[in-house]
Amino acid sequence: MNGHVRRRGDKWEILLEHGEQAALQCPRCRRAKRYWSDGDAPLMCPTCGGQLAEIVARRQELLPGRYRTKKLAETALRKELHEREQGDYVKPSELTVGEYLSDRWLPSLDAEELAPSTVLAYGLDVKRIVPYLGHIPLQKLNRNDVAVMASKLTKVVSRRTGRPLSAETRRGVLVTLHRAMGDAVTAELLRSNPVAGVKRPKVRRPELKTWTGPELATFLAATRDDRLGPLWHLLAMSGLRRGEALGLQWGDVDLEAGRLSIQRQRVQAGYAVEERQTKTGRGRPVSIDAGTVAILRQQSDRQLEDAARWGETWTATGHVFTREDGRPWHPDRVRVLFGEALEGVDVPRIRMHDLRHTWATLALRAGVHPKVVQERLGHANISITMDIYSHVLPDLQESAAELVAAQVALSGDAQAGSTK
Repeated sequence: MNGHVRRRGDKWEILLEHGEQAALQCPRCRRAKRYWSDGDAPLMCPTCGGQLAEIVARRQELLPGRYRTKKLAETALRKELHEREQGDYVKPSELTVGEYLSDRWLPSLDAEELAPSTVLAYGLDVKRIVPYLGHIPLQKLNRNDVAVMASKLTKVVSRRTGRPLSAETRRGVLVTLHRAMGDAVTAELLRSNPVAGVKRPKVRRPELKTWTGPELATFLAATRDDRLGPLWHLLAMSGLRRGEALGLQWGDVDLEAGRLSIQRQRVQAGYAVEERQTKTGRGRPVSIDAGTVAILRQQSDRQLEDAARWGETWTATGHVFTREDGRPWHPDRVRVLFGEALEGVDVPRIRMHDLRHTWATLALRAGVHPKVVQERLGHANISITMDIYSHVLPDLQESAAELVAAQVALSGDAQAGSTK
């Protein structure tokens, strides 16, 4: 392939030469358009409806764009030829960012079998992106366009909260756009990812709020007889996630051995609820103490009483924690009820998820090995555990220093005694 530049009026344009190639053309129509074999050739002539004939013709390609000087045009020609020779060429397209995201990228996610909550989050991010970038042709999107959008998002107010979008939300928008543009590169719609290099907002992890042992004991004693008291107890004494506890079924519980098998979790996608595998995609065993075993036995007895009272209208789902009619709880409803359970109890106000953090903090301070804590919490690796609970590390280091010093002191005393 080669090419040349030519002058048209006061501008210069680029013409590529592809040489002699097979094509189709109507023999009846004068100056009929040629349809090349690598394009979308029609079956019949669009003008007269006649049969197209096979021909061999010299093929030229006029590139979009016009240049002020011949030197600029020749530079662009050399760049174009180099990209095509290196396989970096992307066929020009009028597809806009909005059309690509809404009509191509989002529908393509169905084949990846993502969690509905993940697809929903991508859809929300696309709705935030399209008003700013949707009108721009996909192949003309550049890093500055993305950076400008990121700046404008700082002034957007959330309809749900009435507050500006959080740094975490804005960061998620850029992550979603980066993935979508990366998929466009893979699909050969773009040469490079225009989101690469755009600075993402820093997300500061909020300070963990946890209870002390006495505070936790106060709350559990105050809510012992509540319908969801057994759920609060299990969350506090096991470190399970809310969705894992709500997805727990009696078939996953071995009260004799004092062990749970965490197989699934009950989570939200919008307000809809689904049950799916745990985050790691595999079950994990969790041991429970004798007190928790007793609480779960009481929960089983209460369910049997509910079933007898509701009779044929009781719904048997097998879940450990259910409403009076046997239906499993909605995660968001449980969140609200936890807030109500805190009222009137003399303890600091925390989120339900902080029961998990409380368990982990108490366990680490009690000397439980971090690896055991990681496995119990279901973290993918120990670095996640240590990063989240780094606030406990100073206490552990101080304890370690004292323990080692004590061991050295005991050894010294023993050695001194033996020499007497």
